[in-house]
Amino acid sequence: MDPVFYEKRTEDIFIGGICEGPFPSHVHDVAEIVCITEGYLYMTIAGKQLTVAPGDIAMAFPATPHSYDYISKDAKGLALIFSPDTISEFTHKFRTMTVQSPLLRGEDKPQEMVHIIRYLLENSQQADSPLRLGYLHLFLSYLFSCIQLQPLEKHMQTGLSYQVLHYISEHFTEPLSLETTARALGISRIHLSHIFSQQLKINFRQYINTLRIDRACALLRDPSYTISQIVYLCGYGNPRTFHRAFLAQCGMPPKQYRARFAYQNDEDMPDEPDDGEEDLDLEEMDATEEEE
Repeated sequence: MDPVFYEKRTEDIFIGGICEGPFPSHVHDVAEIVCITEGYLYMTIAGKQLTVAPGDIAMAFPATPHSYDYISKDAKGLALIFSPDTISEFTHKFRTMTVQSPLLRGEDKPQEMVHIIRYLLENSQQADSPLRLGYLHLFLSYLFSCIQLQPLEKHMQTGLSYQVLHYISEHFTEPLSLETTARALGISRIHLSHIFSQQLKINFRQYINTLRIDRACALLRDPSYTISQIVYLCGYGNPRTFHRAFLAQCGMPPKQYRARFAYQNDEDMPDEPDDGEEDLDLEEMDATEEEE
């Protein structure tokens, strides 16, 4: 397996044009879908080398190594990069399944998808439009009707980094440590730590927190969940650890994040009790949160 690094995405959803040049093998905890409208590109997804031509759709599920090996000068298209939790209807598929083939040929997709792709391209700058999320939902509904999925455990993949990231993507809401994860994967603690520090260029605990806080952001946008519920749904044993991790990653407390989202979308959010956890000192570190 080629060297791979972990890419931290800062935005919740990216809908826009494809990248303009080659990009090395990388993984992230979001889904990445590329729809080519002009030109062509070469990609490698989960070790499979692909030629993506006009009309084709290439898919990299979360934690799947992928690279852009060559992009023609006239290449144009749509890139969709989003958290598996963006649309809850598809979260389970993205977390527990993988595609039999990461490439959907243009002739195998319904004509309706052409119109959806065109709309998303033409309106990619309207980040606050509620229609954008609706069209993404529609796009995924059609996409999943066209592709074959298989459980991750049946997917033959020799790259150990790939296996590590997929195991964590399925279990990150459970109590995880470097020791228990290494034991589950049948490797040593030192070997697992080396994968993160030398290959993925991210600390094990940082990666777990990234997944958990991304999930928290998605749940905070849903008014049916209280912050207290979200703490435990995201795998945190206590609110202090959650608030500290959220503030470190998002730059604001969860209550402020929820209020900002509600204001931008003119929604009513539930009143949250003041639990006194939002003004935490980031220098305080629980033993369970120390870097491993």
